[in-house]
Amino acid sequence: MSYRYFRRDSRLDKVTPNDYPRIYLFGDSLTERGFFPQDVGFGWQLQKYYADRVEVVNEGYSGQTSRSLRRQFNEYLMGAIKSRGPPAPLFITIFLGANDACLSLSGAMVPLEEYEEHIRHYLNTILDDPATQETKVILISPPPVNVPVPVGEPLLDNPDAAIILRSVASQSRGHRTWESKRTYAKKIVEIGKEYEAQTSRVAVLDLWYSLTKSVCRIEGTTQDDAFYHLDIDEMLPGSGMPGAKPFDKGYFTDGLHFGDKAYEILGRELLDLALTKWPELKRENFPRRIMNKTWPSPDSKYFQNPWDWPL
Repeated sequence: MSYRYFRRDSRLDKVTPNDYPRIYLFGDSLTERGFFPQDVGFGWQLQKYYADRVEVVNEGYSGQTSRSLRRQFNEYLMGAIKSRGPPAPLFITIFLGANDACLSLSGAMVPLEEYEEHIRHYLNTILDDPATQETKVILISPPPVNVPVPVGEPLLDNPDAAIILRSVASQSRGHRTWESKRTYAKKIVEIGKEYEAQTSRVAVLDLWYSLTKSVCRIEGTTQDDAFYHLDIDEMLPGSGMPGAKPFDKGYFTDGLHFGDKAYEILGRELLDLALTKWPELKRENFPRRIMNKTWPSPDSKYFQNPWDWPL
């Protein structure tokens, strides 16, 4: 649990008016790190877009899963929203699954069925609680991982060797993790589309597909077509299968955490989704306010090094 974010949220309550609109970004380290300007994080992009109009609150917690964050969500996030009172948050993002889908000796860290139950709990709580009756929810699918290209690529010209290489690669921990992330991403999209059909307050962003498609290239085809053909051939980027290419430099810092290119895509697509589905969320609909100068704006020196923020 990340103590500094409890302090940060508490400080916001002291230096901004209670009628100041808010957005909450809820998730794991991909959300926590999403406020770092050096990574062009999606939280930082939202802060820049809504500067002096809407507060964007970091509710990202490194190393956490949909299971481990239930208490944090129920007691602290929803508790803070209720104690603060109106206005309800404009929207809350739920970006979980990157850790849930990681493989242990017995399977995924959080089984898929349990993961779905937690996600539905978060959704239903926001949709049903009187304190968030006007709040929108954006589900973000867990992203892919970037598995290194296996050795032995030149052997692909030998049909027999290629079969062996593919068999070995498909059973590797890296590829199985990649498959697990895809399965959990599909589950989020499935849940999101179900809720989208029931209420206008929910939207889903298939980040797994967006990131993967963005590096799919076959000369003479669109990226959508390239994705389709590479998927059939079991050569999607980052999958670790023979013939597959890794993600371009800048997408990942360590195979799991995002670099600036991945965050740029996430921020752009998140804003595009939110503002297209809910035009009332455009920044011009919120008056510019003078913030208490004891709290740093997105342009202050503290945003160059988040660990130096005054707490």
